[in-house]
Amino acid sequence: MAAEFQFKSKSSQKDKKTTFKNYKQILNAELQMNYPPDAVLFHTICAPPSLKPPMKVSDLSGIPTSYTDPSTRLHYSTSEEFSTVCTLPPEIVHGYLVLRGVCSQ
Repeated sequence: MAAEFQFKSKSSQKDKKTTFKNYKQILNAELQMNYPPDAVLFHTICAPPSLKPPMKVSDLSGIPTSYTDPSTRLHYSTSEEFSTVCTLPPEIVHGYLVLRGVCSQ
């Protein structure tokens, strides 16, 4: 006698009916609940910062990378970009770092 699991039985699949809520119903349900003030809800834009580290991309080409020049702190993805990063003047390096948000002006 084989055991019949609930997720495999045909009768349990017939009983389920998915109901979808529109945006107004979701907002109304959230407004009626007593959530803490710092809770992230469906309509809040200000979500907490992500716990995942940001993806590193090359400052010159935008290709995902894991290489960083220790002297300039610029990200590069290929050896050609590394040779370009090493020859950049300090003003350009500072501009790239400001664009990435690493240092302020």
